[in-house]
Amino acid sequence: MTTVEDFRADLTSKEKACLQWCREGKTNWEIGEILSISEKTVEFHLGNAMRKLGAANRISAVITGIRRGLIGLR
Repeated sequence: MTTVEDFRADLTSKEKACLQWCREGKTNWEIGEILSISEKTVEFHLGNAMRKLGAANRISAVITGIRRGLIGLR
């Protein structure tokens, strides 16, 4: 039987990068500066990642991403 935990969402490289910087506590503005994209684009990528992971917010998206092996602890 497949559980939700077995599901691995297909995140884009930008979605993963945004989640990794969220893990570090960066704001959308800071992530945009680091990745050379706009704050709105960061919001777009994080929103997509949250939707794909079934997460209600950034923190739960980061935790889910770590649990599923999509992003590392460090």
